[in-house]
Amino acid sequence: MTSVLKIRDLTLGFRKGRQTAQVLHGISMHVNAGEKVALVGESGSGKSVTAQLALGRLQQERGTLTSGEIEVVGHDLIRHPEAMAPERGHRVTMIFQDPTSALNPVFRIGEIFTEVLRSGGRKVTAAEARDRALKALAEVHIPDPARALDSYPFQLSGGMNQRVMIAMALANEPELLLADEPGTALDVTVQAQTLRLMDDLVTEKGTSVLFISHNLSVVREFADRVYVIYRGNIVEHGRTDQLFANPRHPYTRALLSAAPKLIGGGLPDLPEHSDAFRDPLIVHPGCGEPHEVSA
Repeated sequence: MTSVLKIRDLTLGFRKGRQTAQVLHGISMHVNAGEKVALVGESGSGKSVTAQLALGRLQQERGTLTSGEIEVVGHDLIRHPEAMAPERGHRVTMIFQDPTSALNPVFRIGEIFTEVLRSGGRKVTAAEARDRALKALAEVHIPDPARALDSYPFQLSGGMNQRVMIAMALANEPELLLADEPGTALDVTVQAQTLRLMDDLVTEKGTSVLFISHNLSVVREFADRVYVIYRGNIVEHGRTDQLFANPRHPYTRALLSAAPKLIGGGLPDLPEHSDAFRDPLIVHPGCGEPHEVSA
C-alpha cells in the first residue's frame, strides 16, 4: 500500500545547556493511504514532537537530528524541508488540542477560512471561498454556517470552534490529517460527539489520519492501528484490536490498566513507568525494547 507518511529510524535531541536531551530514539512508523493510525503515550513521551516533525514545522535549529528519514506525501523533509511549505493546509493539515487558542481571535471565522483555502498559493476568490466555507461548515453540522463565518472565535462555543477547526482541516481535501489530542479541552460528551463527526468525515473522504492521543477509549473506537510511544521510543505497535486484546510491553499494559482514569483527564498513577524517570538526559535500560503485535 502507498504510505502518505513514512518515518524511519528518527533520532532527535534538544539542547539543554551543554548537553543534548534525546527526545526521540530511532523511531519508525508509517501511515498508509486511507488509514487511521494512533500514536499513544503520556505527556512528554514525544508524540506531539513527532507530529510537528511530520508537518515540517519543528525548526531544525531547535534540535539536533542525528539520524533518520521523514517522507510526507512524497516529500523528503530531511533533505528538502522547504518542500512542505506549499503543502501545509492543502495536502497536509493539522487539528490542535485547543481550538480557541488555535484560531486567531482578531479575525472573523470567514477571514481565517479564506486564508486556509488560499494556502499554498492557490487562487480562490472571496465569493468562492465563502461558498466553500459555508459547505464545509454545513458538513460539520454547524446550525447557521453564515452566522458562524461572520463571528469571531470567542463568540462561538468551544465545541463549535472545534467543528470549525475540523471543517478547515478537511476543506482542501488533504491526503494526511494530523490530529493532536483534538477535543481534549472540551466537555467529555461534546468531545465524543466531535470526534465521532471527524471520524465519519475522514472515512467518507478517504483522508489518512495520524491521531495523537493519551485517551485509549477514543483510540480503540477510532484507529485502525496503534503505535505506543514511551520516552521517545516506539515500544509496541500493531492492529488496534490485537493490541488491546494482547498487549505485550509493560508500558502498554500500564496504559490499559489506567484507562478508566484517562477519560477527561491526564495520565495518573501508571504502575510501572510513569513517575520513575523524568530526566531525558538519563538513559534507562529496557525502555527502548519494542514489542510488535502481528498485523
